[in-house]
Amino acid sequence: MSDETYQAILQRGLAVDPEDFNRIRAYALVLLCIDTGTRNKEIRLAEVTDIDTRAWTLDIVHVKGEASYGEARTVPIREEIRPVVERYLKARSKWIFDHHSPSKALFPSDSSKDGFLCGNSLRRMKEIVEQDLQIRFELRECRRTFGQRYIDQNLELTSVSVLMGHASTRTTEKYYGRQKNIMAMEKARATWDADRDQTSSQESLPSVKGE
Repeated sequence: MSDETYQAILQRGLAVDPEDFNRIRAYALVLLCIDTGTRNKEIRLAEVTDIDTRAWTLDIVHVKGEASYGEARTVPIREEIRPVVERYLKARSKWIFDHHSPSKALFPSDSSKDGFLCGNSLRRMKEIVEQDLQIRFELRECRRTFGQRYIDQNLELTSVSVLMGHASTRTTEKYYGRQKNIMAMEKARATWDADRDQTSSQESLPSVKGE
């Protein structure tokens, strides 16, 4: 996902009327997917108590392979999307009260027995954002964007891998976290500057004559 697309989603999310529950829910879900790197199942089965708005973290409990190899993880929520999340949580509380719903889901549904969204509902919520902004994207792009943004911001690969719930950094690097070419070029040029500074420093040192 391009930076322009992300910024368009963020700015529109910040401006959405919280009285429009379906729309604020859609933007909160998409932004959390981008900024926490959740898989579809992970965000769909998240409970409202999984969010800590004091520490601003999301506990991801229902992970891939949770019955065997998967491990729960906690990820930070970026400051820039917190206003959207806060407004959504207030709208969610009102929706729960108005619908007399016992749902524990972070993103509740009134059409399922367990109160959680189904996979098709996630797709429909994503489509609300697409239609609003006249753009197209897949939910899996949100997870890829999460990994790529942290790689581009120089977070070490091992930390990105842990935040994404990967068992190996090889998965992170191969599928989600290849450094952009422009970033690689900037780092390469930075080594030139470092070499020049070191050479200049050595040339400026006074020579010492032997006795």
